[in-house]
Amino acid sequence: MRTSITRTIAAGFIALLLIGSAPWPAAAGQDESTAPATTEPQAQPRFRIGVYFEGSMLNDKNLTDFFGHSQRNLPGFEASVHTLYNIDVWASYRIYTDKTKTTFYGKEDKFKLNQASLGLVYRPIVWKVFEPFVGAGFEIYSYSEKIEGTDLPATSGNAFGFHFQGGTYVNIFKFLSGKLFFRLNGVKKTLAEALPDGTTKLDLGGKEFGVGLVFKF
Repeated sequence: MRTSITRTIAAGFIALLLIGSAPWPAAAGQDESTAPATTEPQAQPRFRIGVYFEGSMLNDKNLTDFFGHSQRNLPGFEASVHTLYNIDVWASYRIYTDKTKTTFYGKEDKFKLNQASLGLVYRPIVWKVFEPFVGAGFEIYSYSEKIEGTDLPATSGNAFGFHFQGGTYVNIFKFLSGKLFFRLNGVKKTLAEALPDGTTKLDLGGKEFGVGLVFKF
């Protein structure tokens, strides 16, 4: 199942890049050769590829209490393609991991959460140095938990949700920008069986904030 969803994410991302990189047609009834020049003050880069480092905080109290961490620091990757006006099709991928020891036997319990994001980013103002942005889209998660050294089967599943984000690019060179961002995720998974405390849903949403470097071309 995890292989299937990974392939779906990759296929969707490739399709979005192909759609975004295709030329946009001229207005109806207007010949492309006579279409007016863009009104944008300057040519914008077509593609942006970046890496970032973030603090990630999950909402699920059972998970954070059990593993003992309210926040994990992790790297991520992102890519976007400029489509129309100041709107970009944007995608991101990162892996949230945590581990602890079981109480009685001291076995290592590992938790892994693959997080993929697909959405749109809008940059309302493009200044020389700063490019503030807002965005929204979908979250596609794949999670698993495994206790090492036992015959217990791994627990795994998929979850879907949404995100809202905001921040700013900080232009350093024509081909390179810094980035500051904050992202709010809403992702919940209904469990097949209730937990001992009566919880019936796994809340994998949360907050993410960080900095990164983005290459533009």
